[in-house]
This record gives sequence, C-alpha cells and structure tokens, in this order.
Amino acid sequence: MSWIERAEDAAVALVVAVVTSSMAAGVWVVRRVFTNEQQIAMLKREIEARDDRRTGDRKALDEVKTDVRELRSEIRQLFREGGR
Repeated sequence: MSWIERAEDAAVALVVAVVTSSMAAGVWVVRRVFTNEQQIAMLKREIEARDDRRTGDRKALDEVKTDVRELRSEIRQLFREGGR
C-alpha cells in the first residue's frame, strides 16, 4: 500500500467521522430542544394547577374568616344577653 492510498483511506475515514459526528450532534440538538419544550409545557401545567389550588385555598380561607367573625359576634351577643 502506497502512501497515497493510505492518505485516501485516511481522508475517507475522516469524512465519514465528520459526517457521523455531525449527524449525531444534530440528533442530540433535536432531542434536547424537544425535551426542553416538554419540560416547559409540564412546568406551565404545574404552575396553572398551583394557581388554581391557591385560588381555591384563598376562597376557603375567606369563608373561614367570615365564619369566625360570625361566631365572635354570636358569642358577644350571648354574653350580652346572659348578663341581663
């Protein structure tokens, strides 16, 4: 085998390696972008679910506060009537 044939074989191997690594890099980028999009969508759904729960919790807390106020007023009224 002459040095020219070896150089040609090396050039072909180098081209194959470059093309293969370029394709692998492209696949990696596509998978990475797709995975990030899925993660972003999942995080958005989680944030929306948390907001919905938070809204429900605030409504429930407001109801509890209203009930406590009503109980306080009823207790005060009972003490006023009981003292007479």
